[in-house]
Amino acid sequence: MKRHTGHHVARRAAAKAEPSPITALRDMLATAFAADIAAVTPMVCDVLRDQIRVSIQSARRHNSCAALEVLERNSGALAMEVAQEFRARFDEKLRAVGDSAARQHRATDLALTLMDESILEVDLALDRCAARLKEQASPDVFQLTARVAAMLDKPSLDEAQNPIAPHVFVRTLMQALGKLNFGHDERLAVFKAFGPALLHIAPDLYSNANGLLAELGVLAEFKAHYGRPINPRPTTIPRRDEPGHADERALAAILDRLLSGERGITAPIASAVL
Repeated sequence: MKRHTGHHVARRAAAKAEPSPITALRDMLATAFAADIAAVTPMVCDVLRDQIRVSIQSARRHNSCAALEVLERNSGALAMEVAQEFRARFDEKLRAVGDSAARQHRATDLALTLMDESILEVDLALDRCAARLKEQASPDVFQLTARVAAMLDKPSLDEAQNPIAPHVFVRTLMQALGKLNFGHDERLAVFKAFGPALLHIAPDLYSNANGLLAELGVLAEFKAHYGRPINPRPTTIPRRDEPGHADERALAAILDRLLSGERGITAPIASAVL
């Protein structure tokens, strides 16, 4: 995976030329996130192909075929939409800091949108993905949040105010997919196929963002850590995975093998995601 994502040294160097650290952070994260999405999109297409190959449900196979066709045709457009959408969401969060009316307006709009489009399943997928990203990158998320709060002259930032919260990244991707010609089920299938890649992408994004702000002098000596280790050694017998977590682990296994150059995914592994 590292051979395909996380190469952001040049983007950090370019961002340092920005007169404002907060603008530098926004632009580096927008371009880096878009570049990583572009880098993994071909592998996500391969995941969809394997889902099609092993699917025994005609409806699921049809959705995957349609999703694959749209994604292959619009991979470049998706990266551009990701960059634009991240910038827009980042700026929106900044405007909402200290503006309770703006935060309430956004929450109301989102609730109405979800009700109108009947996409409760999408909202649950977003929450689950954001929670896993936060767990995967919790120390860097904590440090970057502290740095952003310092730049905004705030003692802390809650989730609704935080422009670099994991929810911002997952909603950016979902919204960018929504700008393409996906149906509801197709968009959800593509988003889930991107899930394992996001777990690899997010830690690098947060690490590079912290490095950029440290180089710009924003809490340069900040050393505090938060949360337990990302992959702690289990001390108890693990519980049986819920179906959703099993699906995500199977997708991750497929994606890792594809990124290692192994295109011959076996049916038993690929069928686990179905």
